[in-house]
Amino acid sequence: MSSANPSVGIGPYLVFVVIVLLVLLRVVRRTFANYRGTRFSLGRTVVFAAVYVILGIVFSGLSFFEGVPYLLVVPELVLGAAAAVWSYRYSDKRVSFWKPADGPLFFRGGVVIYLIYIVGLVTRLSIDLIFIGPAMFNFASTLQLSGTALYGSMTTDLLLVFGVGLLIGRNVRVARRYRKIRRGEEVVPATAPPRAKSWLG
Repeated sequence: MSSANPSVGIGPYLVFVVIVLLVLLRVVRRTFANYRGTRFSLGRTVVFAAVYVILGIVFSGLSFFEGVPYLLVVPELVLGAAAAVWSYRYSDKRVSFWKPADGPLFFRGGVVIYLIYIVGLVTRLSIDLIFIGPAMFNFASTLQLSGTALYGSMTTDLLLVFGVGLLIGRNVRVARRYRKIRRGEEVVPATAPPRAKSWLG
């Protein structure tokens, strides 16, 4: 494994790390909100999902500049697609909606999906911070991981892609159910239903 390139400025690196940490803080807050129940907003749901997916793509994509074989993109795509389909199909009964009389629509559920994503993103970022440092932004072929760091990067990439797929499937299902509720095709209770006894709850 090569050492970090000293020519890479520390300023942009620190700014990016701070931004990522702020996003992670927001994800954690979003996770707690989903556990307690939060007011539903389709626009906010779409924006947050887009940010999570972009971060996942960026960090898993960085791996291919750090020695991870390009062939790994095939199992990553298969895993991400399978996770999205599975989450879409099975999160339907794990995400709950309710609407108080003359009040806004609330929902909750899928907390562990967020936790999987957080673990994947944090561990993936940690590998770059520890073994690459500021040079993670220099896409030169000399920046290569090896040994334990390389296998760790491949493993966390798969975990991160798995989490991204789960989030995509969950949010697509949530958006579809929201449209059904708006059209009157699904009736929701006035109070929060019992929590689902499942790892997706």
